Amino acid sequence: MESLNPSGYTAVLKNRNFLALWLAQVLSLTALNGSFFLQLILIEQATGSSAHLGAVIISFSLPAVLLSALAGLIVDRVSKKTILVASNGLRIITGAALALLAALLLTNKVNEALFLTTIYVLVFVTSAIGQFFAPAEGSMIPLLVRSENLLPANSLFTITFTAAQILGMVILAPLGVKLIGLVPALWVAVAAYVVATLLVALLPRDATHRESIGGVSALRRAWNEVREGWQFAISHRAIFVALLQLSLVSALTMIMAMLAPGYAARVLGLQAEDATYVFAPAGVGMLFASILVGRFGHRVSREILASAGMMGMALAVAGLAWAGNGSLIFGKPLFVGHPELFVSTSAWVMIFSLIIGMTMATVNIPAQTIVQERSSDAVRGRVLAVQFTLANLVAIPPMLFLGNLADIYGIPTVTLVIGLVIAAFAVADLTWALARYRAARLRHSAHSHSSETRL
Repeated sequence: MESLNPSGYTAVLKNRNFLALWLAQVLSLTALNGSFFLQLILIEQATGSSAHLGAVIISFSLPAVLLSALAGLIVDRVSKKTILVASNGLRIITGAALALLAALLLTNKVNEALFLTTIYVLVFVTSAIGQFFAPAEGSMIPLLVRSENLLPANSLFTITFTAAQILGMVILAPLGVKLIGLVPALWVAVAAYVVATLLVALLPRDATHRESIGGVSALRRAWNEVREGWQFAISHRAIFVALLQLSLVSALTMIMAMLAPGYAARVLGLQAEDATYVFAPAGVGMLFASILVGRFGHRVSREILASAGMMGMALAVAGLAWAGNGSLIFGKPLFVGHPELFVSTSAWVMIFSLIIGMTMATVNIPAQTIVQERSSDAVRGRVLAVQFTLANLVAIPPMLFLGNLADIYGIPTVTLVIGLVIAAFAVADLTWALARYRAARLRHSAHSHSSETRL
């Protein structure tokens, strides 16, 4: 580990190993987001149904439920560098398969049913790869930077996560298609995976904590270790609450990705691909909030900061439902039936989108830092795997019916219900965080008074 002073992003980026991991994240996630959004747009144009988009999101979410426990176990046993290199290498293969599928679709050599089925399979496989990549990446960060630099390091990763979404969805996907075509843009994504693989190959090999798995007794031991990861997470209340917060934000991200193309096309009357421009302020908000949290977040209790972010997120999601409610009143997309509302409605949508992005970062950064700080090296991979399992367990049930409900009752109504659910969780979460903060202050005050009495 390199010697670093806790002076924010500059100190973190001077760490060459962290820089390589960070650049690999940017390239890999940019390619992933661009490719995934292109798939959503193709399905929206082909079917015009949120239910089909929900099926894609479920294909993306299911591997976390099936594989996260195994992934966490492997991350704790196998070199994290090996997992990162293998994961990015496999993404090269799935990216190339997607580019070839798009070429066949555009030349009418594959029908819609086969196309949808193949997309679901590719999304499932790509997500399965991510179940190993994400906990390995998260576990690698504390090994590359000092503990006092974890907050700015996680802040930087949140910033680049958002930057990758913007680059992939706003630039690589729409502009790439317009400038060089869909298939060449997908091959650019494959090239990004190649560079990301080379970058993680430069990382130092990390030590493993346990022997490899083999035999029935070893498998039983492995299952016990998976159970230990869950027991550790559940028994540490602050960690478990942080995991729930991260899971809810992740679920909301997937739900909004499912609803965004339909919101743009059926609620606002725009093209489905214009969802990126309408909701781009969410990315800007995440960037802005990530910078602020990384710079000043240490001044506020991390539990209170994350809980306050949850409350703001609930209000912003409800506001997004209010902004699109006119489509339900008028019975047609807003800008089609009432183009005079374009400026004002667009402004409100962008404002609420901006706030959603800011509050997501305000929840993610302190919650992720709590999980990393309070988990030991030996168990961290399994705890992060619990996070991904929870995230998808939270997301899959609503995905099974929210798409159909959106088709029946309208996207604004479904969005309002989502906001109310988040608000209920936020109230309970904030109440607990404030109670814990007050108890900590009382203990500190009692300790100080006891010390003064002894003196």
